[in-house]
Amino acid sequence: MRRTILALAVATLVTGCANTPQTVAGEARPAGVASPSPSVSPSTSKPAPSSSPSASSSSTPSSTKSAALVFGPTGVGKLKIGMSVADAVAIGELKSSDVPEEGCGYSAVKVAKPKVAKVTYSTDRGIVAIPAWGRIATPEGIRIGSTLAQVKAAYPDFEWRTIGDVPEEDLGADDSGDAYSGRDDEYQNVHYRFRFNKGKLTDLDLEHDEPACYE
Repeated sequence: MRRTILALAVATLVTGCANTPQTVAGEARPAGVASPSPSVSPSTSKPAPSSSPSASSSSTPSSTKSAALVFGPTGVGKLKIGMSVADAVAIGELKSSDVPEEGCGYSAVKVAKPKVAKVTYSTDRGIVAIPAWGRIATPEGIRIGSTLAQVKAAYPDFEWRTIGDVPEEDLGADDSGDAYSGRDDEYQNVHYRFRFNKGKLTDLDLEHDEPACYE
């Protein structure tokens, strides 16, 4: 009987030890619950700025902008007195034009504003006249709107031009009429042509010395 009581006491002690939870390292949590994911602190880095448009995405005219052009002494940008119309069209300076087999014609300058600015060309001399437009100016700063006094000061070889039957003594009367400069300078076959109305420059052209298409 005593042995039976002792055996029961030993069994109870062993069972109690087996049911005692073991101590484990780490944070205590209910059994069967998954460990929470480690908290992620919000990133302090700012989003990378969007890249600026590449240079190739900007629209750039094929021809040079008018604001950067200089009028003269032999042409405007790539457009030159004496150049063939076919060459000027090929390099993007003139709008395509049907060139006659012989004679003269006109073709619009692509970068000119207003678009009505047109060169005059001859089939045997190429481009014989280029008009100025807008605020485009010569190397000496002469542009449409300059005064007669300014033009004369910029070009010492300024000379009134005889057109038709106008008597020589009437040339430049009332500070109006046509004139030119540069016919005897180092630039062969090209000069400036001016037209004045009461002392103001109303038309400015680069002109072939022998345009043949007009007087």
